Amino acid sequence: MPNKTLLPFVMSITPFGVDGALDESALRAHLRRLKDARVGVYIGSSASGESFSMTAEEVDRLLAIAVEELKGKVQVRAMGCEPRTAGETLAFVRRVERYAPDAIHIFAPEMGHSAKPTPAELEKYYSDTIAATSLPVALSIYQSLGFDVPVPLLERLLERFPQIIGFFYGGSNIRYLGELCERFADRIEIHCAGPYNALTTLGLGGHGFMGHEGNLAPRLWASITSTFEAGDSAGLRTAWRLLMGIYRIHQRHGGPVRAMKPLLNAFGLPGGTVRLPRMAITAAELEAVVADTLALRIPELPPLAGEP
Repeated sequence: MPNKTLLPFVMSITPFGVDGALDESALRAHLRRLKDARVGVYIGSSASGESFSMTAEEVDRLLAIAVEELKGKVQVRAMGCEPRTAGETLAFVRRVERYAPDAIHIFAPEMGHSAKPTPAELEKYYSDTIAATSLPVALSIYQSLGFDVPVPLLERLLERFPQIIGFFYGGSNIRYLGELCERFADRIEIHCAGPYNALTTLGLGGHGFMGHEGNLAPRLWASITSTFEAGDSAGLRTAWRLLMGIYRIHQRHGGPVRAMKPLLNAFGLPGGTVRLPRMAITAAELEAVVADTLALRIPELPPLAGEP
């Protein structure tokens, strides 16, 4: 059964030092900030977590620290990178199991050159990978892959694998999202990927949303579900306006880390450096991002670094 409490998840950044190495003290400080806000945390994503750029040893250390800091306090789940083969996913499963987070996320396969798996290929892939772990499992599909997980297939997987606890959808097909909520929200957690469909997902009976914007303002992130659950329409409108303000600012720069990490640093919060091939925004762009963020007047943000 899904968690009855509505819960948003933050796709955590991974702080790196100026030398490019994993900054463990900054990582711990950032995770504690998320923990104090009482949000769920996905660790090591390929987008905001930059795990695509990390060595196996770095991923191991990231998982160990995240579980140490978060498990038993808030939900901590391993995210991972988009795989091309079941073998890649199985290797990730074996690595994650050693650290026993609260759940592991299993991506749909990204087959390259816009290739799309058949339903039979998807069923074989999921059957092989889910069966390989005893951990709770969250599945997903992103519209950018060019296909959906067929609802009848998801039904069969839920019948076969009781360790499936959640599914999240990253896309704009509200009919698909609505069918997921209608068919499965009483059995597993249904989340949307990205905050823009958060209120739609909650209104349809889903359990929340996930994204990277909560790295900046995790208490604001958490307040979307808490005000919705409390029936506080005024509080929800205020929180939603601020969250969408953050969303718009960062979408101008391509999403997860290019602007987020420099912005966190500007406020004296743990951010760190951006790893190639991604590059941080320029100083001039950061000045505009800081000004736009200050104009939102987000209550939980500290003064800019160096200011009283």
